[in-house]
Amino acid sequence: MARVGHGAVRVRLDVTDVQAGMLLRAAGARRFAWNWAVARIKANADQWQAEASYGVEKPDRVRPLSYFTLGKLWTAERPGVAPWAGEHSTWTFRYALRDAANAHQAFLAGQRRFPRFKARHRDRARFTVRDGLALEAGRVRLAKYGWVRIAACPQQAKLRRLLRRGHATVQHVTVSRHSDGRWYATVNYTREVRIPAEQHAPPAGPVVGVDRGVKTAAVVATADGQVAAQLPASRALRDRLRHVKHLQRAVSRAQRGSANRRKAVARLGRAHAKAASVRADALHPFTATLAREHGVVVVEDLTTKNLMANRSLAAAIGDQGWAELARQLAYKAARHGGQLIVADRWFASSKTCSACGAVRPKLTLAERTFHCGDESCGHVADRDVNAAANLAAWGEHTLGICPCVTRAGDRHPGGPSAEPVRHACGGWVSAAAVPVAAVLPGEAGTSRPRLGVA
Repeated sequence: MARVGHGAVRVRLDVTDVQAGMLLRAAGARRFAWNWAVARIKANADQWQAEASYGVEKPDRVRPLSYFTLGKLWTAERPGVAPWAGEHSTWTFRYALRDAANAHQAFLAGQRRFPRFKARHRDRARFTVRDGLALEAGRVRLAKYGWVRIAACPQQAKLRRLLRRGHATVQHVTVSRHSDGRWYATVNYTREVRIPAEQHAPPAGPVVGVDRGVKTAAVVATADGQVAAQLPASRALRDRLRHVKHLQRAVSRAQRGSANRRKAVARLGRAHAKAASVRADALHPFTATLAREHGVVVVEDLTTKNLMANRSLAAAIGDQGWAELARQLAYKAARHGGQLIVADRWFASSKTCSACGAVRPKLTLAERTFHCGDESCGHVADRDVNAAANLAAWGEHTLGICPCVTRAGDRHPGGPSAEPVRHACGGWVSAAAVPVAAVLPGEAGTSRPRLGVA
């Protein structure tokens, strides 16, 4: 049975100076349309505020501008505000209007701040097109912009085979210039996926928890404390920090707006891009193997911003790529039929004993070995392994497959009618039972009262 899947392939473009100027103008056109849309959205919001101050009832006030409304206004005003628009693809402007409308909707939902105007020196050059697209060996065609050479890429060759056989369709291409000064094209496509029925089942590996740390970037363990995998700590940026500081000083010494400053910024961007590539080369095979072998992966919801307030650990934390690891696990687990579960931020994975479920009141960062505070238990384990085991147990309890849920009789493992069961959940209730307070700076999350299952 065939189904439709989505995918994307990013390739590096090999552009000439003339093509680079053409792509920059396209990015400028996209930025112009964004600023035009933000100006209309801001005027609409000001009118809404004025009507509110006049006592106009909310249903009678002006409505927020949608993408379709912005599109109609742009079509009407384009000949006057952008007579040069015919040099660029229509989709270059449409995607800019859509992004501005989505940003405003996110602001109204309380998810982000009000969209701001973009300046050339603050905005990353990028644009998206979806018409006149073609992909051939060593080059890609963009509407209005012609053929552009691309570097060798195995994934690009695989996509070309799918296109040639009619099993895939290119949807749109996003062209962007990264901090290293190079241009990249992300080819988004849909494909017809043919998977045998016996392969629809998720991977057969046990539920595992992933504890992200600094000494070790990630520790993967099952609920019984068996270590499944480990990702060594990354030093991609810290090993280049001396060189990066030298380049940063060169940027600071150069005169603003000068050609030398632009060159210095490009050199600094290339250094950061190289560090990011080294980090990604370690994360991708690790997350791919994890998603292929385990049907359920559990990670915790970390407040990385608060942890970065610790100046002693900020560099090490930022060098691990915690958010990128979770992002890759999310889409790779779905690709292989598994799922990624995010544990509650307030779950004390590090301070909970993975054998009996007892929670220690305090655990300092210097304690790398966990000792259970319950004298009757006496469990001793590596701090990261203990936390990963607790996350795996949290996932099993959430899915209803841990002993405290499946065992007949007394549901609490320590109850009078149940056999002694060593499981990290200890019969806790996964759902939030009490209101939570704000996370303080320097905290990744803290324990809150948990209700035992009677």
